[in-house]
Amino acid sequence: MAKRLFKCSVAAICLLFGNAAIAQDTVTVDEGPGTLEAAIKIDKGQVVYKLTAGSLYSLDSILEVSDYTMGEGNGLVIIGEETDGMPAVIQVGVDGINSAFPVLFQVFNNLTIKNVFLTSQNSYGATGDGILSFNNKVKVEIDNCVIDPAGEATYAFGGGDNADGSVFYLTNSLLMNNGNMEGPNDGGILSDMQWDTLWVENNTFVSSGQDFIGTPFHNIPNNNFIWINHNTFLWHDVWIKRSYNDQNFFFTNNLMHDISIFAHLYEWGQFSSPDYRQGNTMLSLTCIDTLETIIDTLGNKEYESLPSERQFFWEYNLQYNSPQLLSLPKQAVDSGYAPMYLIPMLWEDDVPIEYTGGVEVISPADSSRENRILADDVNWPLMKYNNNWYDKDPLYNNPQIYSINDSMIQNIKSWYGFVIWAEDTPFDGTPSYKYEVDRWAGTDIEEFPAVWPRFDGTYSNAELLTASIEGLPLGDLNWFPADMTRWLAEKEQIEDHILALKEERYELGPDVGIPDVYKSAAFSIFPNPARSVLHISSDTKLNSAKVYDVTGKLVNEIRIHGALSWVLDISNLGMGIYILEIETLSGDKNVSRVLKN
Repeated sequence: MAKRLFKCSVAAICLLFGNAAIAQDTVTVDEGPGTLEAAIKIDKGQVVYKLTAGSLYSLDSILEVSDYTMGEGNGLVIIGEETDGMPAVIQVGVDGINSAFPVLFQVFNNLTIKNVFLTSQNSYGATGDGILSFNNKVKVEIDNCVIDPAGEATYAFGGGDNADGSVFYLTNSLLMNNGNMEGPNDGGILSDMQWDTLWVENNTFVSSGQDFIGTPFHNIPNNNFIWINHNTFLWHDVWIKRSYNDQNFFFTNNLMHDISIFAHLYEWGQFSSPDYRQGNTMLSLTCIDTLETIIDTLGNKEYESLPSERQFFWEYNLQYNSPQLLSLPKQAVDSGYAPMYLIPMLWEDDVPIEYTGGVEVISPADSSRENRILADDVNWPLMKYNNNWYDKDPLYNNPQIYSINDSMIQNIKSWYGFVIWAEDTPFDGTPSYKYEVDRWAGTDIEEFPAVWPRFDGTYSNAELLTASIEGLPLGDLNWFPADMTRWLAEKEQIEDHILALKEERYELGPDVGIPDVYKSAAFSIFPNPARSVLHISSDTKLNSAKVYDVTGKLVNEIRIHGALSWVLDISNLGMGIYILEIETLSGDKNVSRVLKN
């Protein structure tokens, strides 16, 4: 099942982007080089710029969103046409020698982008550094976009001190290829900024560089609120978040595949500030410590008062490391090199022994500052870490994911051999190699970006398909449309459940979000509920009937070949709720909820 662009209703768009954006006039931009910049010069950002699906909008320059280009206080809203196929494409601009500009957007005022393919690669294969730079305290909303590549050697979304306090909503999007994929120090998704609000939900990140959130290690609180929920991560180099100074941090229902692929040497523990100062020798993905609230001119420090009022909620996440990655620490030891380890979510008893290659570690859970804090409900009552799993293979439906695991391991072995061990031939003789996912869809440079779809993140592990806090699949729900429908129906209640730090499951209603049976003069099904058969009739010739379970898995498909009625046998299905999709010969579709009893 290929990933489709997620479709929102007008009401949902209003909720996401605000009524002001919808109330603006809309201008449809002609396809071609420089046409988007030309349209913006005319209207100064006071309209919504609509892009046509399948059309290429190559930039002639970096698109600046500022008072100078938009008019004082004006932001920019770009909405691509909804489609199940290739969306509108905005391609990075190039200079006089066909080198890609560093970014597509420089953002000084608010920016909204929806239903667009953003690519930081020009037609000659040169890649820019990233997608956009935050240059002011702004609000940026990116929804239902495909971003590939997301940047070559820096952060996909970068910024500095002048952008501190920004708000960023990144939702329902696919981001691929950030970083050079040659070593661990190759950028990341979100750069060193202090976020007021960072909301990252229902996205898939494929090869996302060193840091997902590249916030600084230390000092006073710098992130007010971070929400990372229902995301899928594949082949990420090192950290999810290397800061510990956050006021409110929620990391829930995420699926991580081969996360922290570059294993660490034990002496690298000194970089795990502040943990190494507390006696730790190994990094974890979960960084927590006492906040330094004041540092005076003499260097004296004061720390937050306890019990801490900060919220930390890391629940219902999977970290799956493939056998290829799990074999690296032991191979290093067997080859006579210094021990190295893989980075787990948290050093605790649940961490598989393969993470150290079988090397005995003296009480890693006891020596972990994070583990001691999370076990202390007196001083840290609002910090929770439970219901997480290691090394449950999602059983991806596309086998190419597993072949990329092999090429990724070749890359890591060669990098360690040449860079860390300083060997002419790296351990086990693996030659120098750069693992590639940018041609996932069979795209050559000369045709980029012309191939769709870009990725397939569906999987079939039944345990993981119900493992989230609300009993839905872990990771990006866009791969499971029926589950996304159910989740949207109670989205606010689920959020409230998590924000209240409730660790128990949230119980969805049995038929929440599932459409009622479709009835009209032209189309009907009966009976409903049904025990063994469904009678389908229509005034239009029927082509097919498909039955999906509530996870979105296709469980039955029948070709009808033009009949006006059909009896569909459902006797082999278990009791429960199913989705029935009927398609006519003319291509019209009707979706119904049916109950098998």
